[in-house]
Amino acid sequence: MRKQIGIGIVIACAGCLCIVLPGQAQEAPALVTAQPQQETPAAPVPALSPSPAHEVPAAAAVAEPGASELLQATPQSVTVKASNLATAPRVRFTAYRDSYLTAKKVWQVSRGNVVMALRLIPAKLSATIDDVRVALQGDGAPIAVKVGEGGVFIVPINDEIAAQDGSFLVNKGKGELTASMVIQPSVARDAWTVARVAQVLHDARLAVRAITPWYKRLFTTEIESLAFCAPERGSAVQLVQDQQLIATLPMDDVAVNDIKLPVYCKKFDGEDKYPGQYRVVMPEQATVLLL
Repeated sequence: MRKQIGIGIVIACAGCLCIVLPGQAQEAPALVTAQPQQETPAAPVPALSPSPAHEVPAAAAVAEPGASELLQATPQSVTVKASNLATAPRVRFTAYRDSYLTAKKVWQVSRGNVVMALRLIPAKLSATIDDVRVALQGDGAPIAVKVGEGGVFIVPINDEIAAQDGSFLVNKGKGELTASMVIQPSVARDAWTVARVAQVLHDARLAVRAITPWYKRLFTTEIESLAFCAPERGSAVQLVQDQQLIATLPMDDVAVNDIKLPVYCKKFDGEDKYPGQYRVVMPEQATVLLL
């Protein structure tokens, strides 16, 4: 799922699309990079654990049901060039608090089954994301934030930095980047069952609804499925009970992931007629997306 930040944020799932929040880069004082660190909410909420990126999974063409507005991200043709040395994040990209509040609500409403991530997107033809680095800073030293494929990173939930009006810093210039919000499953790869698929799908829909203003819900698109996706055609997921293979399900549904790349998927709509205890085993290269 996806949302757009920079001049605004758009929410999106790998097949759905949704909101926009303000965020503009400003020069910040030089910072010393610290070890990545993520703080969990004070409430009885489990520690945030990133889902395979997928997470920031890659973004799909349709926005998810839950964000403030339904917006179509404008496709851009950007030449990505490698950089020999990525500089430390020193430029203020956007305030942390809004993202923190949304990420915390997503985590709590979904009971830890879903997380919020941001996908960084070049806003200028000269911008690159292959070497992008992100840090979160409050009153202390900046904390490095892990950035995955396609410029996607999970939003940390850090109560202390939120209370300090912290900011996200990037190693890019003013106005070079914007961002879209991505909603991703946070279940471990080896923990999927048919019942868990249905539960995560249900919780993801609740989370998106929770972060969408009531007056915009009529204009949002529902999350339709949870999908196991691979970059190439020909893969399959397996349904297994104990050590016995029950069924092999081809991944042949074409979709677009959270970073706008084509993928081939096996979709589940939450009402699949398989026993809930069956384990869902995916190929090594597969990711899990909300479409």
